[in-house]
Amino acid sequence: MTRGNALPDVPAAEGRPASLADRVEEQIRRLIDRGEFPRDVRLPTEFELCRRFSVSRPIVRTALQKLREAGYVSSLKGSGTMVLRGPDPGGLRFPLIRTIADVEQFFEYRAALEGEIARLAALRRTPEALDEIEAALVEPEQVLLLGAPELARDANFRFHRAVARATGNAFHVATIEQLPNLIGLGPVEVRNFDERDPAARIARINAEHRSILEAIHARDAARAEAEMQAHINAARQHVYQRHPAHIADEQV
Repeated sequence: MTRGNALPDVPAAEGRPASLADRVEEQIRRLIDRGEFPRDVRLPTEFELCRRFSVSRPIVRTALQKLREAGYVSSLKGSGTMVLRGPDPGGLRFPLIRTIADVEQFFEYRAALEGEIARLAALRRTPEALDEIEAALVEPEQVLLLGAPELARDANFRFHRAVARATGNAFHVATIEQLPNLIGLGPVEVRNFDERDPAARIARINAEHRSILEAIHARDAARAEAEMQAHINAARQHVYQRHPAHIADEQV
């Protein structure tokens, strides 16, 4: 179900869990909608997309076929896959993350923004909103079992979007929808999950999410704000301490 001005969820058939191809398709759609894959520009190669999303080539090919059918991209032999769509003129546009300083400013902005969102969610949440947040906590474990830990980043996004929806403020939802995406490779390479033990990393994130949900459920606005800011700052520390960010060799 779509609430407020939020974008639709994964276009999987009703009653069927989203496949890895569905999740990769949605991720690429959001990157196109935000302008990170601009109109009239070639997408990264299939090999690069496989590396970015930690999935196999058949999954990427299925996702690209879905995007072609939806009119997002076109493919010509020898020319690669071209993006046919772009952000709406005059729509919300965030700066692309191109430098380490951009990464730092991104986390600073998120801590301030999402701390306030969590505070409002605690004051305004409904039983339906709590159910949606709870459902989002299950997804990271699902993608881990499917063997694609990098896509847990997108499942993490769903949790933050559900918290924004709990505010009842469509502007907050739209802002979360458009936040830059740090998954995988870009002008700055940032990998949020420790390849040596992705299950432990996902468990830590879920524990932080659970603490945020508990505060929202208790209508403890101050605690919800503090828990969300601690969560964002923990992600920032992980980026710098566990996987030092650096300029990627290949530009997207």
